[in-house]
Amino acid sequence: MIRIFKTGRHAHRSPLSYPALAPLFAGAVETVDRPEQADLYLFAHSLDVEAAPEALVRDWRQRRRPVVLLSEEPFWDTIWTGQPLAREIWLETSWGALPAVQLNHSTSRIFRFRRIPYYLLTSHRFANAYRWRFSRNAARSEAEWRAHFAACRAETVFMFERRPERRHDVCWEAAGITGLCAWRTRLAEACGPRAERLGRSWQPGMPRRQALPDWHLDKLVRLDGHASSLAAIENTHHPDYVTEKFFDAMACGSRPLYWAAAGHRIHEFGVPPEAWLNLHGQDAAAAADSLGAPFADAGFLAAWREGQQRLAELFNDTGVLVAERERLRRDVLAELHKILQL
Repeated sequence: MIRIFKTGRHAHRSPLSYPALAPLFAGAVETVDRPEQADLYLFAHSLDVEAAPEALVRDWRQRRRPVVLLSEEPFWDTIWTGQPLAREIWLETSWGALPAVQLNHSTSRIFRFRRIPYYLLTSHRFANAYRWRFSRNAARSEAEWRAHFAACRAETVFMFERRPERRHDVCWEAAGITGLCAWRTRLAEACGPRAERLGRSWQPGMPRRQALPDWHLDKLVRLDGHASSLAAIENTHHPDYVTEKFFDAMACGSRPLYWAAAGHRIHEFGVPPEAWLNLHGQDAAAAADSLGAPFADAGFLAAWREGQQRLAELFNDTGVLVAERERLRRDVLAELHKILQL
C-alpha cells in the first residue's frame, strides 16, 4: 500500500483522483490527510507545488519523502514548468525549493496508451457517447453522407480557448513537442467571417465549460451535424497526446482539422488520411486558405465511411477499454514504486 498526500487546486486532474479511475487503485494506494503520514506527496501541476503548504515543506525537510509531479497535460509542462523532458526538476515554494520527480508524457510510460488514449479513460462519458454515435455513423451509406455534408449549416467551426500570445509558440523538436495554442488561434482568426468561433473567449458572456453539467455532451449535441469541418487541433503536439477533439469531430459528422507529424499516434486509429485534413507544416494563413476547397468527393466519402467503421469497432469493444484501464493501473503503480525504491 502506497500512502499518498495530495494537495493543490489541480489535485482532481490525476489518474488517482478521477471517479472513473480511482477504483483502479483501491487496495494499492491510500490517500492520507497529513503530509507526515505519506510515503510520497503527489501534485498534478507545478503551480500546486509552488503553492505547497508549509507543513508539507517542513515534513519534506525532516523525512525527505519524494515529491511527485504527475502531470497529464503537456500544455502545463511546456508553458508553466518549461522543462517537459526532465525527469527531476526543482520548483520554488514560499518555504524554499523542492525537488520533484516529474511523471508526464515524455518522462514516463503512464500516458503511452495502447488503443485508447489516456484522456478518454478519465470519464465514462467519452466511451458512452462514442459507442452510440460511431455505431450510428457506421450504418450510414455514402449517399447519406454526401447529403449530410451538402446540408451542413456551417463550413468550419473552431471551439477552443483563444490564446494569441506568442509565448505559446514553444518547441522541443527532438521530442516531437510543439505548442499549438497560438497557431490554432491565428488559424481561426485568418478564416474570417466564413468560420464560426465558439466558446467564452470568442463569445463574451458565454458560460465556462466547467460550469456546465456535462460540457462534453453539450458540445456533441450543439455540433452534431452542424459543420462540414471542425477544428480538432490539440493545445500541444506530442506523439502520445490525443484528447477527445479528433473523435468529437468524427462523431459529429465533421471532417477533423488536425495537426500531426508522421510519428503522431493519431495515425494509428485506422482513419484514412483522406478522411481528415492534416495541417502539419503549414503556417496559419496557408492553412486557412486551404479550408475553403470542396472535399466531399467519392474518394473522401469512401475513406470517411471506413474511418467511421474503424472507430465504431474500437469503441464498441469493451475488452479494449478494460485492457487499457488495466495498462494504466500497472504503469502508474510501476512508476510510483520505482520512485519509492530510489
